[in-house]
Amino acid sequence: MTRAKSHAGKRIETSRAARNRPVSAGRAIVLWFALMAPLTFWGLPSRDRDDLLFGGERAWDAQRYQIDSKIEARRTRSAGADTDLDPLKGTGEIVNLTATEADRAAILLGYRLYSRQPDEMITFMALQQMDPRVREPVERSHSQPTDAPRPMRWRFPDLDPKLYQYGGGYIYLIGAVVGATSVLGITHLSGDAGVYLTQPELFARFYVASRFVSLLFGAWVLLAVSKLARRAAGRTAGWLAMLCVACAPVFITGVLEAKPHMPSVCMILWAVLRGLDYARWGRRRDALWAGVLGGYAFGLVLTGLVAVTVLAVLFFLRTAHRRGVLQHLLVAGLCFAAVYVLTNPYPVYNVLFEHESLRSNLANSTAMYSVGRFAEGAARVAGLLCEACGISVCLAGLIGTWPLVRRHGWPVTVAAAPGLAILLICVAIGAGKPAEYARFLALPAILLCISTAALLAGLAARRRIVAALATAVVLVLIPAPSYVLSFVNDTRGANETRFAAGLYLREATGASDSIGVLQEPAPYAVPPLDFAGGSILFLPADRPADLNVSELPGRLVYTADDDRVHRQAWWQAYYELDRRFPPLGTRLSPITWANKAVYVYRRRD
Repeated sequence: MTRAKSHAGKRIETSRAARNRPVSAGRAIVLWFALMAPLTFWGLPSRDRDDLLFGGERAWDAQRYQIDSKIEARRTRSAGADTDLDPLKGTGEIVNLTATEADRAAILLGYRLYSRQPDEMITFMALQQMDPRVREPVERSHSQPTDAPRPMRWRFPDLDPKLYQYGGGYIYLIGAVVGATSVLGITHLSGDAGVYLTQPELFARFYVASRFVSLLFGAWVLLAVSKLARRAAGRTAGWLAMLCVACAPVFITGVLEAKPHMPSVCMILWAVLRGLDYARWGRRRDALWAGVLGGYAFGLVLTGLVAVTVLAVLFFLRTAHRRGVLQHLLVAGLCFAAVYVLTNPYPVYNVLFEHESLRSNLANSTAMYSVGRFAEGAARVAGLLCEACGISVCLAGLIGTWPLVRRHGWPVTVAAAPGLAILLICVAIGAGKPAEYARFLALPAILLCISTAALLAGLAARRRIVAALATAVVLVLIPAPSYVLSFVNDTRGANETRFAAGLYLREATGASDSIGVLQEPAPYAVPPLDFAGGSILFLPADRPADLNVSELPGRLVYTADDDRVHRQAWWQAYYELDRRFPPLGTRLSPITWANKAVYVYRRRD
């Protein structure tokens, strides 16, 4: 009886301890993951817009898209996977984009397969043109009977993604995820591409599976942030850092897009943690892990190369004078290079033997960036950084850097080096870049959140009320609500800006009226219009030489962060703003493509 009472007392004490135990970081991250998961369904291709795309008529059959010939053309060409098969050629004149059925099919194909994020599809384009078969049938000879089985010949699989700014570490990972989810019945892999044209919801599942990869890496980012902040300033700093990062617009956007930037940032943060362990203990395994994690960050996306600065800083710290450190870091560097080559064998091969696809891909990427105008680039990066994590985090993070250096000394540079490296790169190429360019600033924004959390935790140790007020001010000034609302509206669909603009244009225009666009029609740029039967005109950037004003379309529509983008355009003399979706006065979320602002102009009489 006494023993039973003692056991009951122990159980009561254990349950009380469990109730009083603070919530672990892992449980908080699981809760965050559960709240964010429904938002991965934003901007997906579906049949919900068929009534607008086909003018109320029956949707096209798969044969009318001629998808098989396009897939074969993409597989056999040597150009980069992210280059268009039929790019729109600028003629300096107004172009009818729906003049032929082939033109209409090319546009509608994009609305069947693309999401409302322009860069997500290129991963699947890279996977689509690969040929993993290791053998193929050989033509029968005349001496063989017709009913005999066709002989097979062995061949090497073609796994060249022909896409190198997104690394093989990401592309092959997404391919593996798609394959695994297909086996589980979550996604549907079919050799008949026409299935996805008649049922675009099946292709949408690939986007969702890929976005869950980003969301999982986002969870590991929060765990790494918690560990870094706790090392810097204790448990309170860990919680505050996680909260600031979870609210940062660049983080919210990054974990809900099927892109490699957030996974790469995750690997860099864990490489930093291993680098700090090596700076403290000098253990060889920590240096090797830093090299492996950094190499995989580089293997995911080219900007992950900044992870090598962790090893470089370790060499110049005082630990570099210890016995055997040079050997440790050289082996770590070899691990860094080996992981990149293992996940990206084709860029190395193409540098040596096959130059065309590498040249095409690099030319397509470098066309978007140019080095120079450093002052303008610095100003643009500063503005984007404030949008990425909030002006309050930027200021508090800069102020909090000095106490961290005083407290921990030079090891702080191990964490700061990759962030500073990416900042310098962004300043060099950032002049005139759009808001979505902020994705490259995810790592500096996260490091500023950690520094802000350390500053607030230090203040809380002395004055709790002041620290609570300061924390409230920091969080209020982060523009997180507008980003969450954008993803919520885009996920629901009914209030999504491009869909609302498409509905408005259908009501405001007649069946014979033409509609003008400034961008190539795609679900992320142009609202769903009657591409199957209507007349869609493309207006060039410069005024046509033989412009006939009476032939200008009655309505003009484009997608942009704000109307200042085209304030000096030549067509402004003939048009006036009719509607903006969302309505004027609504706070926009420029970093993300979810619920992007759409502007509809009406021609002046």
